[in-house]
Formats: sequence, structure tokens, C-alpha cells
Amino acid sequence: MSKEKLEARKIIEALRLGIVPQKHVEEFTFGRAKEIEQIKSWLENENESSLVLVGEYGVGKTHLLEYLYSSLLKSNWAVSIVELDPNELPFHKPKRVYEAIINSFRFGTKNGTFRDFLKEIAESSKYYELENHQYLGAIISELKEGVESEYSFEWIEGKQIVGNPPMFDYSTSANIYCNILSGIGWASRNILGLNGFVILFDEAETVDSFWYSSYQNDKSWNFLKGILLMASNKTELLEENITPFFVSPYGGKIYLGEKTGLQYGGHFPYLRYLWRAPTNIKLIFAFAPSYNILDKEPLNALRRIEIKNLGEKYLDEISKSVVRFYEYAYDFKIEQKNILRRVPKDKTRMFIKGIVEALDLIRFYPNEKLEDLLK
Repeated sequence: MSKEKLEARKIIEALRLGIVPQKHVEEFTFGRAKEIEQIKSWLENENESSLVLVGEYGVGKTHLLEYLYSSLLKSNWAVSIVELDPNELPFHKPKRVYEAIINSFRFGTKNGTFRDFLKEIAESSKYYELENHQYLGAIISELKEGVESEYSFEWIEGKQIVGNPPMFDYSTSANIYCNILSGIGWASRNILGLNGFVILFDEAETVDSFWYSSYQNDKSWNFLKGILLMASNKTELLEENITPFFVSPYGGKIYLGEKTGLQYGGHFPYLRYLWRAPTNIKLIFAFAPSYNILDKEPLNALRRIEIKNLGEKYLDEISKSVVRFYEYAYDFKIEQKNILRRVPKDKTRMFIKGIVEALDLIRFYPNEKLEDLLK
């Protein structure tokens, strides 16, 4: 089997799950020109740092984020994409979210990783600009001296806790990870000449979950508020007093920003959420409709773009593309072309899965009538 046919079959296997492979995402993007233009306009607006995409499950939000991930990379942005999960990747675990951001971090025409990003900074004549960053400065100094330690890379990537300074895994450590991200965003433009750093968050409605404890919910919203304020370069983050409060007679202590109300981690309470402005960071959150969440501060102040179901014209284009790949992958000519009207169209993801399943039935049962197969 040729590499081309093998690739076509891999595409079909992914489509069978309702997923489009990353490197083919642009080929399967239809009917989103209006939304993409709105997002481009937002990207060019330096007064807006965060954006919300709202749409029902299966309507195509994830696909649009994957398209943006690919498109932004080609447009001189550093970009990361994170699928939040209430069990594996919740917002009340800022270190885990940071690690996921770094794992998916890409930049440049060669799709450089975060390690490549750090190496390019160390080789730049402006490397010294990061010397006073408590975390990034440490790894850049090592690289500048010609030391490439796997442990140090894993430390700055969030895979290791022990280091100098430590990468704490506490839910109260949001200030550490916002501080590092702000340094990455600042360096992306001011040292490497990129447009900035875009972070895409999928399944963002899980920031507020009914199965979180009230403590976990509080820390989720603290991290969310912190990262939003950091991306918007709020000067309060650089200026506010950070005040300790005793919350129990046994000496329990929390640290709060007097202007923002943000909680600062007890191990590094005076490390600010914002390292240096402007951060050149843009945030895009994809939400399923949940107005009790989207009406809360600070989400209620963000621009929203509604993602609706695709019209039949675009579904027809998708089905033709799927049929074309299917015919090539299996050397099978689809004679029965009236598949579209027999597949549910209310959700784009289910529609794509339905098309592939219909094609499978036609291939395996060539002598059966289409209307009998798709009852």
C-alpha cells in the first residue's frame, strides 16, 4: 500500500471518530469564514486580550480551535492548545494546566517546541532581557553557558517540582504560572520578533463544575481571573500590595492582592502574576452554552463569538471531501451519492461520523439499497 493511501486511511479512521487530523484541518474547514474574520480582527486589536467562542457540543468549536492552532502558527504567532478536563486537567491545578500549555507550545515555520524557543532566546543578542525573570532566567543562563540538562528542561516544562526555584503543584500557585507565561509572551515578541503568544482553551466550561468542592471552584476562578488580568496587562498586578491574612487560630495564612483580590501562593507570595507588560498574550476560550458561567465576572466582560451549526451547503462540501478521501483510500467508487439527506445534520461532528459509517455500509453491502442500509 502506498504512503498516500495509508495516509488517506488514517484520515478516514480519524473521521470515523468525528476528528480531523491536525495536518488536514484546513482541508476540512468549511463555512467558518465569518468567524475566522472576526477572530482575525480581534487578534489585531491590542486593547482586547481574551475572546470567548460559544457553541453547543459537536457544533465544531474544537475543529475551529485546531484550525486556529495551525493558522496562527503560519502567521508568526507562538501558539498552544489545551483541552481542559475536570478530572485530568482542571483549572484548579495551575501547574498541570501550565504543563499542558508548554507541551503543545509551537512557534516558527519549523514548528519549534518550547525547548527550541528557549534555545533561540539563549542564542539571541537580547537574551539578557530575561535574566531577572526568576524562572526563565535560570534556564536561559544554563543554555547560555552551553548546558542542556534534561532535568532542567523538565523542570521549566512543569514535569519536575524540585528545582531552583521549585515548581509548586499547589492550587494556590497560580501566580507562579501566570508569571512564567507572561515572561514567555513578552519574550516571544520582544526577543524573537513573533506577533505574540496565543493560548487556546477547549472545554472551558469545566472551569466551574458541580463535582468540584467549593475550595476547588474558588481556586479555579482565581487562576482564571489571574490569567485574564495578566494577559490584559493590568497595572494593578505590578503595583498592588500583597497582604497576609490569618484565616485560623492555628496560624493559617493566605495572601491577597489588595486591588485585584487575587490569592498569591504561600510559598512565593510576592511573585507577581504579571512579570512585565505588555505580555503580548491572547487567550481564546471555547465554551458550551452555560450562562451561569458566562455571566460571571470576569467572563461576562469578554467579547463572544457564537459558533452555530453549518448550513446544508457546507455540509455538502464536507461530505464530498469525505467521499473523495474514502474512494481513494479503499479503491471503491461510491455510486450512491444521495447520502447527505440520510445522515443527521444537527451536529457537525456526528454528521462526519455518520457519513463515514454510511460509506462503510455501502462498501460492505454493495447489493443493498441505500434506504435499507440507513434506516
